[in-house]
Amino acid sequence: MKNDKIALYPGCSLETSSSHYLKSIEKVFEILEIPSDSMEEWNCCGATSVKSIDQRLNLMLNLRNLALAEEQGIRDLVVPCASCYHRLVSTEYELNRDPKLRDELNKEAGFNYKGEVKVRNILDFFVNVVGLEKISSKVVKPLDGMVVACYYGCLNTRVPKPASFDTMEYPMTMDKITEALGATVIDWSYKTECCGASLFITVDSISTKLVGKILNDASLREADCITVSCPMCQTNLDTNQGKVREAFNIEKPVPSPFITQLMGLAFGCEPEEVGMDKNFEAMKPLS
Repeated sequence: MKNDKIALYPGCSLETSSSHYLKSIEKVFEILEIPSDSMEEWNCCGATSVKSIDQRLNLMLNLRNLALAEEQGIRDLVVPCASCYHRLVSTEYELNRDPKLRDELNKEAGFNYKGEVKVRNILDFFVNVVGLEKISSKVVKPLDGMVVACYYGCLNTRVPKPASFDTMEYPMTMDKITEALGATVIDWSYKTECCGASLFITVDSISTKLVGKILNDASLREADCITVSCPMCQTNLDTNQGKVREAFNIEKPVPSPFITQLMGLAFGCEPEEVGMDKNFEAMKPLS
């Protein structure tokens, strides 16, 4: 089968707690005329927990996803979740640089992964495949006057160096997309700071401190919102913000829309069409 398809790997988050992210992606893909479907029969990437316990199982889980993508004729596997992307692209890198290990795992699992599918972060896909020119051409309601802090989180760009699509410590892909929508992007030092990930469930005090620093810095720089591309980051910045703002004396809410939600608004979509009604902290209506 010829590998020429584009497909989404939704992962667990986009089909559950971050379904509004998936809604916005599908709407934006439709407007950009990107022929794409979700990959079929995908399995959980294992996130951080499996890798921490059993590295071989981590590789096997993601080998299955990559092998199925190849079988389905997928050329570009677009991964919106930062954790899923980290696991898939790291597995792609490790197996492609070690053919002996790849052959061993293929034989053990009964697959025939050859390394022909390209795992792409959604920001990489928008900038380097779709292109900023095409994104700009679809803008009918520019985000003029909106000041945005682009927050990448700690996983999107911290992958094996040859696989990284952007500068690890000071990435710019999301900034470029946001500027193409007409917004003003701030220069700040919290782009890739950790939000605490799942610590908001297990050690809430640490998560509150980490999220507080991010929100506080964006607030002091008078950002209207913090845009993200990671479901976990969006959950941490958005769902418990009242408590965090109280702890850090942050007066005004700092909404945290997904980058695809901002794209949808700039493309002329109604907020509900891109799931803005599912965000905890509401954005001010665009004029």
